[in-house]
Amino acid sequence: MTEERRRYFRIDDSMGISYELLGNEEAKVFALRSNDHGGNFDYASHFDNRIQTLLESCKQQTPVAAELLELLNKKLNFVILQMDVDAELMHKVAYTLRQVNVSACGIAFANEEMLKQGQLLKLDIILHPTELHVVAMANVVDCIRISPEEPDDDNRCFVRLNFTEINTNDQELLIQHMVKKQSEQLRVRRQQKSQH
Repeated sequence: MTEERRRYFRIDDSMGISYELLGNEEAKVFALRSNDHGGNFDYASHFDNRIQTLLESCKQQTPVAAELLELLNKKLNFVILQMDVDAELMHKVAYTLRQVNVSACGIAFANEEMLKQGQLLKLDIILHPTELHVVAMANVVDCIRISPEEPDDDNRCFVRLNFTEINTNDQELLIQHMVKKQSEQLRVRRQQKSQH
């Protein structure tokens, strides 16, 4: 196995994952829309991300006001989901919580569906616990069956994806999330070591 030089550090985490397979034309549209709108063509997600970021700042200064605003935002999201106005909104509920290995340039996780190497997909990621939303286009680097001895009808596999299109704001959100998660993981390890 050749040594791969990492551009970013990686962490293990739990994230909400949803994906949609893209054809070549859909991938071109995704890239164009991403470039034309600075990556913020999913306005609802952009607003949610901004609200969550501001709530984190507000929690330090006025925790009660932050809690009230967070509840109002959750209530608004609930009402929107109940309206069933747009099929795209319903698609956003279809996230699967997965254990992932993630960096700012790619992600890997167990999947039920075999994916072809080179396949392009639109990847929607929900970062927990902040509920921040990241959208990226990714290509399949590798997809291997987890248990090669299992019958062919069991498609459980491990897929590795490389982000090919991710706007800088989403990438920055992902990096900040990973730094925070890594700090939490290191703190827990230190506490466990000190208890032994």
